[in-house]
Amino acid sequence: MWSQTDAEKVRSSFKRINKIKLSNTASQLFENTILSIAHPPKGMDDKEFIDLKINWLIENKKIDLIEEFLKYNNTFPNKKKLIQYLVDSNIAKANIKKGCEKTSFLDKNIKDSYLDKFKIYCLVFNNKNNEAQLQLDILREENQSDDFFDDKINFLLGVTNKTSNKINEKNLLNFYLSSITIKNFDYKPTI
Repeated sequence: MWSQTDAEKVRSSFKRINKIKLSNTASQLFENTILSIAHPPKGMDDKEFIDLKINWLIENKKIDLIEEFLKYNNTFPNKKKLIQYLVDSNIAKANIKKGCEKTSFLDKNIKDSYLDKFKIYCLVFNNKNNEAQLQLDILREENQSDDFFDDKINFLLGVTNKTSNKINEKNLLNFYLSSITIKNFDYKPTI
C-alpha cells in the first residue's frame, strides 16, 4: 500500500496530521491505515517508517493501541521506546503494579538499563527480594547500574538502613525512588 508513495509525502502527512485534532472516525481510519501490514514508502527504510508510527502512538497517548501493537508484533526497531512509554505512564500515575505488568512485553533481545532497573524495582515491589538482589548483582557486573539506583534498592532490600536524601529527577524511575525512600519527601521543581 505505501511502497509506491514518496517518503517525503508520508513525512509531511504525519506532520500535518500531528498539528490537527482528528475526529474519532478520521482517527480510526488513520490508525487502521498506518498500522496495516505494509512495506515502507520509496525513500524510507523500515526503521524510520516504524518510528513515525511509534511516535504518533506516543504523542497521541494511544495506550490501548500501543499494547495491541506490542501484543501482535514481537520484533521491531525501537520496541523498547513503546515499553518505556507504558512503564513511565504508569509510574507517573503511581500505578506501579500495572507498570510492572508492562515489562511482560520485554524479551531477551531488549537490553536497556532503565527497563532492567525498573524490573528489579518490580521484584522488590512484589517482595521477591532474593531475585531482585541477584538481578541487581548482574546489572552491576554489566556496568549498567549507578550509585543512586544501588543506594535506593539496597535501602529497599534492607541491605542498608539509610539512604541518601538526594532527589534525582533524571528520569521518572529515579524520581519515584526518591519519593518513596526519602522521609518527609518535599519536592520543589526547578523548572
